[in-house]
Amino acid sequence: MDVLTDMLQRSRVQGAAFSHSTARGEWGVRFPRGAKLAIHGILGGEAFAWTDRPEHARRVLAGDLVLVRGPSSQHMAHAPGADVVSFDGHPASGPPGGARSMDFGSSSGHPTTFFCGAYTFEGDLCGGLLAGLPDLTVVRPRAGSGLRATLDVFAGELLQQAPGQQALLDSLLDVILIQALRDQLAADLEAAPAWFRAMADPGIGAALRAIHAEPQRPWTVAGLAAEASQSRASFARRFTRLLGLAPLTYVTNWRMSLAREQLRVGDAGLAAVARSLGYASEFSFAAAFKRHHGVAPGRWRATATPA
Repeated sequence: MDVLTDMLQRSRVQGAAFSHSTARGEWGVRFPRGAKLAIHGILGGEAFAWTDRPEHARRVLAGDLVLVRGPSSQHMAHAPGADVVSFDGHPASGPPGGARSMDFGSSSGHPTTFFCGAYTFEGDLCGGLLAGLPDLTVVRPRAGSGLRATLDVFAGELLQQAPGQQALLDSLLDVILIQALRDQLAADLEAAPAWFRAMADPGIGAALRAIHAEPQRPWTVAGLAAEASQSRASFARRFTRLLGLAPLTYVTNWRMSLAREQLRVGDAGLAAVARSLGYASEFSFAAAFKRHHGVAPGRWRATATPA
């Protein structure tokens, strides 16, 4: 199991396509801020996209994807700083259960067409997943790439209004997220989270995959070094240099992240949570959790609310 897959699955990420729009002339849209991550795909024409400051607007062309990390404001228009109307409540048409069709601006002029979607994440693991993204990211898929092919299928499906359209669009949107994240993080490794950069290292990547595949295993530095096919000393040095954490500190941090998720969304007892994470007893788990968070797991659960 690679770390990106684990993060996505445990964050229970799900996308929903909510509009297909055409804009002409002078136009501008202000989108809602509720999503953890919003996506806007330019299907034809061009536009400018920005968050809080129009002077930092990015020009986006046909084929581009715009990713906006919440809770940033998000705007798109024919020109930076143009007057905008609220997306919420704007007149829309479309079949029941399908993506809404919306028009902005005037009835004349060269059209800009785009789709919009949003992603929901459950829990706090998405913080580590989205940490490598700025507030606004423009992804320009390469010709012939998997992302380009998925976008072409998505765009074609938007125009069909066939039975099951929304379910298919939502599924394709999930695929777009994975491909876009993978491409963007790989394209800007300096900004990517440390775990993503470390996955490219054959030895450290193997150790990370082992940790995420079996977080409950009683890991030792020697055991992780064996997964990496390295000596204990050289593995510990390299892991710490790439991740900024000692190997067993990473293991503990990941277990505590998983513990928070189980305590927040599940009703399993502390003994069951402890077993799932490799702790010998409820008491050893509770002690580790309190050392890490400064509060006992039962009290943390009582005050936590689903994210």
